[in-house]
Amino acid sequence: MRGRLTRFMLLAVLFSLSAAMVQDERTRFFPRSQVYVDELPPKGKVWLFVLAGQSNMAGRGVVEPCDTVPHPRIFSVIPDKRWVVAKEPLQLYQPALTGLGPGLAFARALIEELDEEIYIGLIPCAVGGSSVGNWLSDSLYNGVKLKSNFTDKLQWAKEHGTVKGIIWHQGEADATTVKLPRYKADLTLLFDYFREVAGDDELPIIAGELGIFMGVEKNRQEYMILNDILYEISHEDPDMALARSFGLKAKEDNVHFDSWSQRIMGKRYASAWLALTRNKNQ
Repeated sequence: MRGRLTRFMLLAVLFSLSAAMVQDERTRFFPRSQVYVDELPPKGKVWLFVLAGQSNMAGRGVVEPCDTVPHPRIFSVIPDKRWVVAKEPLQLYQPALTGLGPGLAFARALIEELDEEIYIGLIPCAVGGSSVGNWLSDSLYNGVKLKSNFTDKLQWAKEHGTVKGIIWHQGEADATTVKLPRYKADLTLLFDYFREVAGDDELPIIAGELGIFMGVEKNRQEYMILNDILYEISHEDPDMALARSFGLKAKEDNVHFDSWSQRIMGKRYASAWLALTRNKNQ
């Protein structure tokens, strides 16, 4: 009996050490402090972008040193509604899970194409696991009332800048035979709400495709159907475009983009936003 108890205790210790090592690796390069931005540029020079959706927007990639290098013209909002110099991870609603997302890569790629007097303010609102139904119903999901949080953060941020777009990645929670039939109607309704809060009926929305990963068969058919729905919406909505997910790679869980793919996805969001807005202005 004593031998069994000893082995059990040893296994428990090894499991705890293993979990701690995984946690340490995930947070190894996280910034150790926030750099607050107490004085913003004039409102007309700050362009606001909301980062919304579920876990692939919230970020589950490994943060590396290159992801924490600040850019002097890119800010982010933290949950208590303060501006900070943007460093990954940007999404702070699920601290036990959060990691690298596409947000900072998007802003870095975009700002290189903008006038040097323009600044970017990122508004993270993504919560892992959330469905479109959770957003529409304003559910308390993983500790966040999704719709209320979006509205509160955006209304506050509008005092400091001009809303220029919604960057959206979501769908894994809705890629089921039960939810897919309603997805198009519900997502269109949610996008209408986003634009209403932003005060711009033609606000650009860039939606990211779900990852269809090589060698991964789980949910492949459902993910492809959902991506087809996003494609349909983008052709019916002149102010919505897609960021494609072809060629990207998954983490070991076969659901979330790895770090390299998150950075590529961020660049694709920027390219899609630029193409959409330039075509509208021609």
